[in-house]
Amino acid sequence: MSAIGSVFLGDFQRHRMLSSTPPSSPPPGHNGNTMSMAVAASQPLDEIPESVDGTESSAKTSPSLPEGNDSSHDAFLTQTAAAIDPALSLELRLRWIEALILGVRQDARERKGKDKASDPRPGESLIRLAEDVQRRLNSVVESNDGLKKFMNQYDQHAPLLTPAFALSGTLPGPAPAYENMSPKELEALLAEMEPDIRAADRDMREIELLEQRGALTAGKLADYKTLQHRLQILLATQEEDMKLAASLEKRIASLVERHAIHVDALSELFVAWDDILSETESKARRLERDKDERRRLGYE
Repeated sequence: MSAIGSVFLGDFQRHRMLSSTPPSSPPPGHNGNTMSMAVAASQPLDEIPESVDGTESSAKTSPSLPEGNDSSHDAFLTQTAAAIDPALSLELRLRWIEALILGVRQDARERKGKDKASDPRPGESLIRLAEDVQRRLNSVVESNDGLKKFMNQYDQHAPLLTPAFALSGTLPGPAPAYENMSPKELEALLAEMEPDIRAADRDMREIELLEQRGALTAGKLADYKTLQHRLQILLATQEEDMKLAASLEKRIASLVERHAIHVDALSELFVAWDDILSETESKARRLERDKDERRRLGYE
């Protein structure tokens, strides 16, 4: 892309003069220059000779015209005319506009030392800037599922998302004066606006129907004023009930705590009583054994 723009705009040694308007179609006698531009556009910028003068370039690229009548001259021009691709023509015109806006960048190989220009950065030209913006936009869209879904469905809602001046190609301006329109223009305008007029009429009928049904009125919302006093009484009663419930909860908690203390005390008493009974039973059995042993020995 850079080779195309450099060949079209001319290097620093070609001494091409830039005008304030894009170039028009070349005259019939300059087809050789067009061919040289098209041939040079297909080559990289580094392969273009540096020491090529404007006269030498035209002398090398333009073939010698045959000497003869006008018919032979036209036939020769028809044979030697080169067809430029539309995409290439668009690129050349864009490069011309870039040169008018940004200026022509001189060849970096002619400079030495500190005067040597640096490599072109991304976004230096309009085309590269547009490509960089498009690439960043694509990366953002691909990384966001919501944006990706929105862009996939953008064509379906394009008439609603695109402003009117972008669709018509003109900026929004004052509305046209219908009094100055001719009858044919007015009929064409009405025919074009017929769907919108019918849709507006249908919407107005729906609005009128909703008004008849009372959709726009307050309804029974005004009855709250009569119930506001009762609501305040209920709120006061609810607050008292909440206080009473809180006091009852405290009393119940204290009762449960006291019950737990009593249960723990009874459990300790039961354990102590069980220990005493067990010890008493063991002593009674030991005394009975001693008594039986004395009887067997005849002590009693």
